[in-house]
Amino acid sequence: MIAYPRTRDYPEALVKILLVILEMTPEGGATMEDLKEAYESIRGSVPSSKTIHRAIQRLNLIFDPLVYGEEKKPGEEEEEEFQGEGLEAVPPVIQSQKRQGKTYYVFTGEIGGNSMDNNIALLMTLGLYTQQKGLFKGYFETVISEIMREIMAKAKAYENIFSEIEEHIYVSGFGPNEPRKNLFKIREIMRAIRNRRRIQLTYLRVYDGSTTKREIDPYGLICRFNNWYLVGYCREKQNRRVFILDHIQRLKVKENSRISMPPDFSLREIYGRAWGVWTENDPGEPETVRLKVKKGVAERFKVVNFHDSQLICEFTSGEIEVTYQVTGVKEMVPWILSWGEAVEVVEPAWLRESIKEKLKEMISQY
Repeated sequence: MIAYPRTRDYPEALVKILLVILEMTPEGGATMEDLKEAYESIRGSVPSSKTIHRAIQRLNLIFDPLVYGEEKKPGEEEEEEFQGEGLEAVPPVIQSQKRQGKTYYVFTGEIGGNSMDNNIALLMTLGLYTQQKGLFKGYFETVISEIMREIMAKAKAYENIFSEIEEHIYVSGFGPNEPRKNLFKIREIMRAIRNRRRIQLTYLRVYDGSTTKREIDPYGLICRFNNWYLVGYCREKQNRRVFILDHIQRLKVKENSRISMPPDFSLREIYGRAWGVWTENDPGEPETVRLKVKKGVAERFKVVNFHDSQLICEFTSGEIEVTYQVTGVKEMVPWILSWGEAVEVVEPAWLRESIKEKLKEMISQY
């Protein structure tokens, strides 16, 4: 029988500890002091070292229930400190490393078990957090906290939990400006997805300022360029649509409804290569986009990843060339124009012409 450490049902604290370890792993790992501060920020009290050790054990058991082997026999002493090594050959995901007399806790990504697809999805999902750093902690913590509550109650369902996040949430570029602004909508949308319920919403149409009421079968959430979007099937338009969460004025889950997800639906497959969110159902093959960025503005591109495919080539002049492989390239036009004369399109030729035509239209207005 698996020995689950006693941590009570504090999923928010577990989430906070996990995120701190994820964030600090690239820098060498999180110290015990870092994890105690994380726990205190949620619970309001300073935990003991044993409480942190048990929390790490609990997290490792969520990732792989066999990581610590069988339950100890009566009379056997309980380990006072988490050692970072399982009793079996399967290594824990969170391990301790001692360097210069100090212990650091790191996320290794070495998940055991037989469900390889779910494990890969979990790694990809957790990888999103380290890419985005602290820019959207509020959303990430909220989603995992809600799901982890169910894990605490049903440990057998642990494999499906994080694959659900990967299937229904996709983040690219950088996080939202106001992380907690849409928390209620996020919670309700994720609850509707988990329970296969339809959503009723009142939506503001920005092009004419009017509102419209829609019924949506929710498929998932996308975060792009500081905004969250709901992706779902619109019953009125009879097609897949994308709705910006900031423009949803009212949202209600239809508790007596029942929807079915499209087979093999994947936000990553549909939007992973797209530049924006308004791409057609069949966006075609990715195109190569090369941009020349002037010195000064180039520093912004060095620290912000605007798309997963972003590659940078630096020149001695201080300028850079940025390359993207994306679908829905026409959606890049407003973004490129927003940089003014600091960014020039090198290729494709049709995109250069589109920029020129748009500039002519803007000049004609003045």
